[in-house]
Amino acid sequence: MKKRPAMIASVVRGVVARVLPQCPPTCGIVSLTEIEVSADFSYATCYVSALGHIEEAMSFLESQAKGLQSALGAELQMFRVPKIRFRVDERTQRGMRIDALLEGSE
Repeated sequence: MKKRPAMIASVVRGVVARVLPQCPPTCGIVSLTEIEVSADFSYATCYVSALGHIEEAMSFLESQAKGLQSALGAELQMFRVPKIRFRVDERTQRGMRIDALLEGSE
């Protein structure tokens, strides 16, 4: 990742991380695994994983998106602020499935 997208991703991570502790308790531990900023800085895609109910975590984060967008605009002070999108990080679930398969083969 180049320098500017990495800097923007860092700011996005900081803004989104502030609301993660407010996720419903049924979500368990919710974390941001990766932030991808598009080449034209129009989107910042946040990959999310949760130890509990990921669907509840995603709906909570989507409900907070407008406020997060405003906070991001205040921190970045750019002409075009990236739109924050949330996606489920499938890598965590895939890794847990592989671990379970490996434990079953022993």
